[in-house]
Order: sequence, then C-alpha cells, then structure tokens
Amino acid sequence: MRYKKSNYICVLDTETTNVYWNTCAPIQIAAEICDAEGKIVDTFNERIKTTHKIDPGASEVHGIYAEDLVNCRKESEVIYDFCAWMQNWNCDMILTYNGETFDRPMLNLRCQLFKIDTPYFDKDKYGVDVYARDVKDAKKQDLFGLKSLGRKWKLTLVAEKLGISTEHAHDALADVDMTRQVFYKLDPLIHPEDWEE
Repeated sequence: MRYKKSNYICVLDTETTNVYWNTCAPIQIAAEICDAEGKIVDTFNERIKTTHKIDPGASEVHGIYAEDLVNCRKESEVIYDFCAWMQNWNCDMILTYNGETFDRPMLNLRCQLFKIDTPYFDKDKYGVDVYARDVKDAKKQDLFGLKSLGRKWKLTLVAEKLGISTEHAHDALADVDMTRQVFYKLDPLIHPEDWEE
C-alpha cells in the first residue's frame, strides 16, 4: 500500500526534561524518514546536552540523566541540524503520536528561542497525529480489540494490541518506530481513500 498524500514522511518523537511542553527542553530527538510505502530511508537520533534541570520523574520514564548528556552537543546545534535534515529530504508531513499537543509546539518554541527559521513546527502545517487521526476511530470501531483499552491511549498499549514490538519503549527512536508501524497498520483501514495499491 502507498500513502497518496505524502512523498517523504518524517516520523518524530522527543524525550524531554519534564512533561510540560512550554517549560521543557528536548534531551533526545529521534526521527525516521519514510517513503509513501513506509520504507525507512533515513534516521536521525541524537541526545542533547541541556541547561535545564531534568525532572526525576521524567528520568524514571525515559532513563536519561544529566550525566548521560555530558559529552552531547548543545540543543541549538542539534535542532538546527535536525531541521536541515528534514529540509534536505523535502519532508512534506510530520507524523507523531500525541505530538500535535506536545512535541511540535515544544520544538516550535525552542526554534523561536534559538532563532531557527523553519516551517516544520508551525501549528497549521505538516503535522499529523496518529492518535487523533487513527487510534480514536480504531477504538470506536474496535479494530484489533482496541476498544478494550477504554480511555487508555498510550502508544505502548496500542502497539501491543496491534502486535507491534514495544521493546525499548520510551526511547525516542523506539517510540518513533512504533508510531510508524501503528500508522501504516491503521491508517489504510481508517482512511482508505488516502491509499492506493
């Protein structure tokens, strides 16, 4: 199956210093560039030295601590290179899981802070959220038994229902790969008009 609405999709996830998009900073940015058939053509994955304090609760989830970042590059350099990498691939869609309310606005704020001129995190451009686009409807239709999750919506729970590996969950790159697989498994069923053989 081929997704008709995009040539190169950037599947994105971040790990951050806390859980509030408007006060946190990224400490890991990971992404896969996929073609319309879901084949991975390139990968970006880098941890970031931050000047922010990392909330202990956040470290418990993603397993990243300040001492792990000592030899990493600074945030402005990594974000600049990440944006250039997406531009180099001429990405026309950014796919996230719950990223329209967290990852993209957070990165937009960080780009503004560092005066990095990029359209990729603008509110009304590029972004597609797999949870909002596919998982909500899949739960209503009880595809793959997703209705049994009730109000639970975490990526790992959805991935397990779809038979997708959750190994290394909460590492940004592992979460990116789960997001990609969830999209390519659910979206042709929820939005068949956007796909072709």
